[in-house]
Amino acid sequence: MSRGRPSRPLIVKSVTVTVDGVTHQGTYYVQGSVLHVRSPLGEKITQIEESSPETLAKMLLWKLVHEAKR
Repeated sequence: MSRGRPSRPLIVKSVTVTVDGVTHQGTYYVQGSVLHVRSPLGEKITQIEESSPETLAKMLLWKLVHEAKR
């Protein structure tokens, strides 16, 4: 039996970015103050500071797309 607050279910949301006319899709969720972004291209994790989770998720998905193009 765990102590403290009961864990809340993670809410997974969709995120898309368009790069060079191609739309790329992924998902993201927030766990505490950490943002997780996943797509077929990989995964990125970062701390949430000043940006909204959706804005930050788009930035991380954009990075995944550009890293995959290298």
